Amino acid sequence: MPAEWDYVIVGGGSSGAVLAGRLSAAAGNRVLLLEAGGDYPPGTEPATVRDPYHLSVYEPRNLWPDLTVRWHAAAKPRFYEQARLIGGGSSINAMVALRGVPDDYEAWARDGAAGWGWDDVLPYFRRLERDLDFGGPLHGDGGPIPIRRHRREDWPPFVRAVAAAAAERGLHLVDDMNGAPADGIARVPMSNTADGRVSPAMAYLDRSARARPNLAIIDRAQAVRITFDGSRATGVVVRRGTREEQIRGREIIVAAGALQSPALLLRSGIGSGAALQRLGIRVQSDLPGVGENLHDHPVVAIAALLRPQARQPDSLRAAINMALRLTSGEPGSSAHDLYIAVQNKVSWHALGRRIGALLCCLYKPYSRGRVALSDPDAAKPLAVAFDLLADARDLRRMHEAVILACELVAAPAVGPLVHEVFPAGFSDSVRRLNRLSTVNRVRAGLLLTLLDCAPSLRRRMVRAVFGGGIDLGALAADAAMRTSWIRARATGFFHPVGTCRMGRAGDPRTVVDPACRVLGVGNLRVVDASIIPEIPRANTNLTTVMMAEKAADAILRGG
Repeated sequence: MPAEWDYVIVGGGSSGAVLAGRLSAAAGNRVLLLEAGGDYPPGTEPATVRDPYHLSVYEPRNLWPDLTVRWHAAAKPRFYEQARLIGGGSSINAMVALRGVPDDYEAWARDGAAGWGWDDVLPYFRRLERDLDFGGPLHGDGGPIPIRRHRREDWPPFVRAVAAAAAERGLHLVDDMNGAPADGIARVPMSNTADGRVSPAMAYLDRSARARPNLAIIDRAQAVRITFDGSRATGVVVRRGTREEQIRGREIIVAAGALQSPALLLRSGIGSGAALQRLGIRVQSDLPGVGENLHDHPVVAIAALLRPQARQPDSLRAAINMALRLTSGEPGSSAHDLYIAVQNKVSWHALGRRIGALLCCLYKPYSRGRVALSDPDAAKPLAVAFDLLADARDLRRMHEAVILACELVAAPAVGPLVHEVFPAGFSDSVRRLNRLSTVNRVRAGLLLTLLDCAPSLRRRMVRAVFGGGIDLGALAADAAMRTSWIRARATGFFHPVGTCRMGRAGDPRTVVDPACRVLGVGNLRVVDASIIPEIPRANTNLTTVMMAEKAADAILRGG
């Protein structure tokens, strides 16, 4: 290997895979990609990763093992499912392929991210995609990521029933959620084929890319800190097993995600000077915005135990079918700020295939949290606090979504398909049952058999085991109960962003400039979801891929 690389990319997730693929396409660039988890070259990906259903998130080997977060200020830390394998989140996520709406990116530009308005980013959305359903000026047809949607006639029974209930309330079909923004009943785009996942790692680091002599990938290599010569970044110290080594690069590009990227900068002396000094870390660049501005889409679930005839057919593997995009009544809030994803199955086992859910999500939150170090040692856990729903405007809008979801599952169109409806939660017991194992397959099957064979006990069991003892009718009617339940059950949608915020120089919130360069140091960029100034009204993976495409293009052009 060369003594010095032209580009050292830290993190093989969605952004890192795109950057490595695009930058190494120029034969003169020596590119090294570092991934903390395992690498799976084409054809060696585990079946759980390739599956069009997101099985891989249920395998602990694919996740950071000791990462916990606080969803709310008073909440206990809970395990956080963050990917640690090639492809990052795109290797474990549900493969939703939404862009957001044009005003998301216009807001970025207005707030200091010059050159990131809608007209600036649209060419890169088109470049990355191969839309199998729509053409025209808003869509790409030659990119590496396939985009498709389930046909309405293929929607499974519970999804069709909820769509019918929504239509009775006056909502109309939105056939293309990546087209002109509109509220309604929407077909959700996915970044996969009927046969399998297509992550950026699969799409941008395919056999032809990996055959390039100027590209190398080192897996199971955790970045500990960045090294400097004066104010210029010169390399990365990585830990492989028990051994540390330094890798030198002409330019270092951090693409480790919204939790790990700020942590790496902080360990390297880039962050709030006062906080770094308290930890005994030498200050390289005093940037108080590092680790701040953490935010995500808050989500809670209203669920239903389905009758057997309402189950999603095995032939329809992916879970993503339909969603409702809505505008809240909150004064001053953006349009299309509520999103309710409708699922006909919630897990891989027999019980999960008999539960439908309405995931009530706030797409434009005001609340902000932070990522901090608990210790300078990279082996020690991070201190991550999302502070979801800290802003009263967020809580009020979540009430709106929950009330609507309760009304929809109680609608006449839905009633014949369900045994029981209940407020759900992603508890530790649910997490344990969802882990892929033969034992859990048997446990879930036995529990479902008991629910089917004992209808007299079913309602009490569902309320006690899954609903936390809360009656759905009471939840819909009692505002105080609803507030308590939302605060207790809300989690993020696993779309963390914002902790290395992109903006204009001179703004104390800014960490990187619009060229993704870290302020105050040379030869160092951050390109991933951490630089997103404000979360788009969309699942964030496609936005992250777009940003990496745009950044790679600028780098190759010398920008």
